[in-house]
Amino acid sequence: MAGTLAPIRYLNRREQVLALWCSLTGHAPDRFDEPEREALLARTEIAALAEVPDSVLLDAGQAVRRGTSLPLERWLAAVRVVRPGSRVSA
Repeated sequence: MAGTLAPIRYLNRREQVLALWCSLTGHAPDRFDEPEREALLARTEIAALAEVPDSVLLDAGQAVRRGTSLPLERWLAAVRVVRPGSRVSA
């Protein structure tokens, strides 16, 4: 996947969350080398965010993003505010 982002329907859910993070922050998906990308995909926050519908991720991400900064912990906390009744682990 280096250099380009596969169409979203071909990505697994964690990869979709990372692609959405890239879209929200304006970072190119190919900015991460393979070990860094794998480490990001293995984070518990990514697994928890992957349980959440994209519409909630977008609302929460847009609410807490600061320019090109969107820490995963802050994004996850915002999801819990936007959708307090939903099951979100981590």
